[in-house]
Amino acid sequence: MQGALTWTRLLMGVAMAVAIASCGGNASLDAEESTPTASTPTASTPVAADSTPAAPNPSEPATPAETTPAPVAATPNTTPPPAPLPAECSNPVDQATMNRCARAEYDQVDAELNQRYQAVKNSLSVDKQDVLVTAGRAWIEFRDANCEFVQMQFEGGSIQPMVYLGCLTQLTQDRIDELAGVSASLSYEAADQQLNQVYQEIQVILPEPEQEQLTTAQLAWLEYRDLQCTVDGSSNACLALLTEFRTGQLRNQLEARSL
Repeated sequence: MQGALTWTRLLMGVAMAVAIASCGGNASLDAEESTPTASTPTASTPVAADSTPAAPNPSEPATPAETTPAPVAATPNTTPPPAPLPAECSNPVDQATMNRCARAEYDQVDAELNQRYQAVKNSLSVDKQDVLVTAGRAWIEFRDANCEFVQMQFEGGSIQPMVYLGCLTQLTQDRIDELAGVSASLSYEAADQQLNQVYQEIQVILPEPEQEQLTTAQLAWLEYRDLQCTVDGSSNACLALLTEFRTGQLRNQLEARSL
């Protein structure tokens, strides 16, 4: 349910553990929420925060472009297939190689997302396509705000680019699965309770700047969630699915920061 467990995410976990112990887009999507029936906001849905994502650290590799082409009439999908990972990524020997491979893996999953997005878009009515475009823009805002939060604890470190790109890869894979319409394992009410709990648990262990950035990311996620579920008819099944994915993303951060 939480996206493919890629080698980059495994390497990130090892690198994060080592770093903590030692310390003592290219998403060229048309952009893609209905108001859920459950009350908002709750513990997991903060009520105030700057909704403008912080700019990525200049030392990072170039971040994905936030371009949003204007909607066009449905056309056959001409997105090229994802390129295979470079041979060096089968056994990266140093951090620089890991960073390059993290970029290559992100590019690969981003190409998969573009294919999935175009397929979904072409299946929709013109009105629904417009909503999908808006939801896609909201997702890009969330993605960038969330990955800014994820990388903050490693700012200036050699693994920072890999952590940032690994976050982009995870969120992009989750987005692919969301667009594919996989089924949630919980009801929306149960999933929302879990999200509230995990969100509160991670907030209390964060320094203030990271609390603020997480709040920004969470607000951006709420906007994306509601817009995307408008595309899907505002169903509780959509709300449950996106909430489960968000809970998994935050749980990964909680576990990493508790090492």
